[in-house]
Amino acid sequence: MKKILIIGAGWAGLSAAVQATQRGANVTLIEARNELGGRARSVLLNNHILDNGQHILIGAYKATLDLMSSIGLNPKELLIRKRMSLKDFNDQGFELSGPDSFAPALQFLLATLRCSQWSLKDKYSLLRFAVKWVIRGFKCGQENSVKDICSGVSNRVIETLITPLCLSALNSPIEISSGQIFLRVLRDAMFSGPGSSDFLIPRCDLSELLPKACEKWLLHKGCTIQKGRRIESLIDQLDTLKDAQKPDAIIIACDPSNAARLIKSINPQWAGVVEGIEYTQIASTYIRCTDANFKGLPQPLIMLRSDASNASNASNASNAGEADKGVGIKAPAQFVFDRGYLFKGNLSPGSADSNSGILSFVSSYATLTNEQISSLVMEQARQELGLTKLEHLGTINERRATFCCKPGLVRPGPQISDQLWACGDYVAGPYPSTLEGAVLSGVAVIQKVMGSC
Repeated sequence: MKKILIIGAGWAGLSAAVQATQRGANVTLIEARNELGGRARSVLLNNHILDNGQHILIGAYKATLDLMSSIGLNPKELLIRKRMSLKDFNDQGFELSGPDSFAPALQFLLATLRCSQWSLKDKYSLLRFAVKWVIRGFKCGQENSVKDICSGVSNRVIETLITPLCLSALNSPIEISSGQIFLRVLRDAMFSGPGSSDFLIPRCDLSELLPKACEKWLLHKGCTIQKGRRIESLIDQLDTLKDAQKPDAIIIACDPSNAARLIKSINPQWAGVVEGIEYTQIASTYIRCTDANFKGLPQPLIMLRSDASNASNASNASNAGEADKGVGIKAPAQFVFDRGYLFKGNLSPGSADSNSGILSFVSSYATLTNEQISSLVMEQARQELGLTKLEHLGTINERRATFCCKPGLVRPGPQISDQLWACGDYVAGPYPSTLEGAVLSGVAVIQKVMGSC
């Protein structure tokens, strides 16, 4: 039986631990925090159990859905499936249309033709863009940005479709986002079969969505889990073990900064690549509405009229100038989630009541302070949603929420040395910094590790 030590129990580490256990390995999982899940977990905020950032999956996230099913979870119970929609509070915007049995590409065509906000010129520019990339196999040069590959698409389509999709998938504006990665996500969403483009939104806390079930499953299978334990030195850690206790492979699955810290003395080149990665922030502002006439949003997720991704603010985002200060931003949040809507029918006692009236506003590519975001989002809620009695529960700003998926970004490979490996959404792979990217990395590293042990 192969002994595998995994350091870090985020979604990548959990994915690797499950995969290794299923293949018959003896797994030890070490996590510095007292709970599993990494950046995608539940937190206590002002006496409310909320999430450390709102997450959306899509139907094409096969690895994540397979992982959930493999440990006995039912994704249909834990996720609300909604057709991809970028409509606002007034039901204006782009939404896939047609029967569920239609392929997403056909739903996309119908949605384009039916979008009342777009002129014939707008629609033609989008369809021309789509046909061009289908013909090219959704491939472009590594140095191309999303803005580059959208040459010829009308400004209105870019503002109401391309920009929101880019922000939700890559957490960065089109000017500095990798066209290659964007096209990969677009291809999988549009051409992975019926339902692949659907939004899958958690109807439970993130810890309930996967981490807690993973922990229970792993313990049941004999995996050793050590929580609240921070590894200061990988070399010192191994020196304390007897030869019989030493693992056949070690997988570094912690966050990039700690991964670089642990590896620097072993493989400085690998650590240097990790240290060169830039990161972007995501802020989640939680507000409770106590208006007597507020019955919830018409949909679990709606788009907001945000100005955070204006080209004037984003064009110089690569330097620490005016863009980083968010000059001119008045509406930072791009999306709002209705947790009361999402938690209806949740199996956990009291979870629906405790989330009633709570709205989660997501500010991707956040460039403002928490105080600024909180104040401006409260005003967005009043202006766009027409709400008055609002209680600010708090703003969680994950400062290293995602790596900045720039064109030509160099990401580290999974192998560090003969017996030392890494996994995480930042490790070289086909996806941006998403839950699916993390899970896929865990799957891929175990395939390599088990083949080399």
